[in-house]
Amino acid sequence: MAQSEKCQAPPADGPRQAKTKKLDPLVRYMIFHWILGTLGGALCATLLLVFDPFGIRPLIHDSGLGVQAVFLLYVGFMTSFGGLVCAAAVMFPPKDDDEPPRGGGLRGNVVPAKWRPRLAPVRAQTRP
Repeated sequence: MAQSEKCQAPPADGPRQAKTKKLDPLVRYMIFHWILGTLGGALCATLLLVFDPFGIRPLIHDSGLGVQAVFLLYVGFMTSFGGLVCAAAVMFPPKDDDEPPRGGGLRGNVVPAKWRPRLAPVRAQTRP
């Protein structure tokens, strides 16, 4: 066999490059706002422990379960704030659409043309 007849493997960065899939913009938008909310929740939990307005720090310290209590405090704040900010971001999307909506739709009258209200006969019972 000659050298030119041998099968050669294609180069690693040749035509079979791994294609990276990009996330949908809406999914990226939601993940960004969820992470932003979790950071806000961690900040609020930290401020709550630093300034101690309700006397939580001595309760955590004296309970004997300080690590677990702080963990639960942070997890609770981070999931609550993350979900809240993500839901608010989905409900109030940015207004970057300058174009009118596509599609004509049906711009006709919703009420049928020959429709009109009619009186319905009702039987009244006489009193004995």
